[in-house]
Amino acid sequence: MLTLTRPLTFFDLETTGVDPYNDRIVQIGAIQLMPDGTKKEKEWLVNPGMPIPKSASDIHGITNDMVQDAPRLGDIIAELQEWFIGVDLGGYNVKNFDIPLLIQEFQRIGLMFDIENISIVDAMKIFQIKEPRTLAAAYQKFCGKELVDAHNAMVDITASLEVLYGQMNTYDDLPATPKALHEFCFPEDPNAYDAEGKLLFVDGVLTINFGKNKGKTLQELALNDPGYLEWINKGSFSDPVKQAVRKVLGYK
Repeated sequence: MLTLTRPLTFFDLETTGVDPYNDRIVQIGAIQLMPDGTKKEKEWLVNPGMPIPKSASDIHGITNDMVQDAPRLGDIIAELQEWFIGVDLGGYNVKNFDIPLLIQEFQRIGLMFDIENISIVDAMKIFQIKEPRTLAAAYQKFCGKELVDAHNAMVDITASLEVLYGQMNTYDDLPATPKALHEFCFPEDPNAYDAEGKLLFVDGVLTINFGKNKGKTLQELALNDPGYLEWINKGSFSDPVKQAVRKVLGYK
């Protein structure tokens, strides 16, 4: 049972994408636990001020039409202060994603958000600590043996293969072919232009899917920041990505 000295807000964000520094919030779900044992729940739909990519809507089901008349984040500052300022925070993977994204969003609306003096309860981190996902832990779980001489290449790869066999014996819904296992582990994004997902089709238009220009189209960058595309063309990117960049830059 949790023992609280101040409110603990467990929360989750649905967003326009997976970049905590450039994407925007479209939904907040929160449960606030109080020291006296009571709790309250709150949900907000938020107009992100930018289009929600179809790839994001396909995941969380929130569309541009649904948030068209929703408040912007700056319209609910008073409520956000009550739920997120002066409290401890928790959730699943909040330390790596939700909290960094919330910090960026709060800065945009002028809301001071100091996490230096709060406690963060991350259920995913607890899971990782209590049930580590190292090869040695997997070998113990699926093979029932201790991994001896770990970090020797042949020992590690022999153990990895045994772990795979153990997983297939444990999970009877796993497919049996390498192709099907690949699709299980790395499901294809129908909007991806290249294998690494550096470029996405958003409403049929090729769009950057990484870094500072995530969400911007190649055409937009060709007009406003061609140097960025030149950097891609000369950088460590795949041939399909470079070909798309060269095409929009007008290379022969």
